[in-house]
Amino acid sequence: MKLAIFKQEWKESWRNKRMIWVPIALMLLAAMQPLTLYFLPDILASGGNLPDGAVIEIPTPSPEEVLMSASEQLRQIGLLVVLLSAVHTFSQERSLGTLAWLKSLKIPGTRIVLSKWGHYSLLAVVAIGLAQLSAAYYTIVLFDSFNVTDFLIATGLLMLHFVVQLSIFFLFAALLESGLVALVITLALHFIMSLLLGWLEWDWMPWRLGSLSAEVLMGESLLVWPIVSSVLLIGVTLFVASKRLLFISRSS
Repeated sequence: MKLAIFKQEWKESWRNKRMIWVPIALMLLAAMQPLTLYFLPDILASGGNLPDGAVIEIPTPSPEEVLMSASEQLRQIGLLVVLLSAVHTFSQERSLGTLAWLKSLKIPGTRIVLSKWGHYSLLAVVAIGLAQLSAAYYTIVLFDSFNVTDFLIATGLLMLHFVVQLSIFFLFAALLESGLVALVITLALHFIMSLLLGWLEWDWMPWRLGSLSAEVLMGESLLVWPIVSSVLLIGVTLFVASKRLLFISRSS
């Protein structure tokens, strides 16, 4: 009974093909970067209208730089894909009366929030793992090998980064009637904090995880405090979301 909502989320994901298109979209994003970087000289030569005999020389990126490029795509476009897959969480169920019905069954908000958050977090983690594997495969085939340990740590940080952003989204989705507004606020906060961290030395902030996953690939890492603050932020956002979950639309 306690896992009924979680299981229902998985059934719904299979029904609307979310379990298929989210991982595929992220895998394509990640795989495009090694392929693009490898064929970039040919692409420029074919479309650059260069004079006869002209040669384009572009330094070959290192495997770490290729993986960093793929990670950047995932942190930007990939994050948008994952959040869009969850945009109707709570808002659609309010309009259908599902949340009110769950409340009438005395199901606590904590179970509802954790079940849905757990589903989307697991979906994001699996999708990121597959995307990173696809990027790693093409990087090895087209460029060279890399440090596997650093790659695994970077992948773990990227997964945690996505879970943090999903937790923030779930907080706003629980408090607000519109999932789209919650999505916009989450992305705006992500953008603002990324800018601030570019100017200020707040290396302990959870929003550092994305860039930190890239730095690990280059052998630079200071992991403890960003991870600790991320775990604390996840706990706080889920606690508040569970306690302040809006079951019924205010306009009803």
